[in-house]
Amino acid sequence: MRAATVEALAGPRNAPVRFLGRHRTVVWALSCCLALVTNQLLRQTGTVESLSLWGYLWLLPVLLVDRRFAAVRKEAEARYVTRLETELAAGHDRETPVRS
Repeated sequence: MRAATVEALAGPRNAPVRFLGRHRTVVWALSCCLALVTNQLLRQTGTVESLSLWGYLWLLPVLLVDRRFAAVRKEAEARYVTRLETELAAGHDRETPVRS
């Protein structure tokens, strides 16, 4: 199944998705820290007076890439199961004797 996921993520277009898959915890922790620091700086500088959602924009790209990774993983799992079912069906057809 991992091979099917890697195959689905091949190519330069999916590089951020592969990177997130490898370093998921670090990326989420970093984006959360950036969001908290940004919100703190906005409050300290007086740009906003109370709760600010601007800092949480750091989480948006990570969330989008994470959802893409989950979708690719789900598609790869479905393709893998379909391929296994096909191979099992083909193997089962070869093993059953033909009756006349």
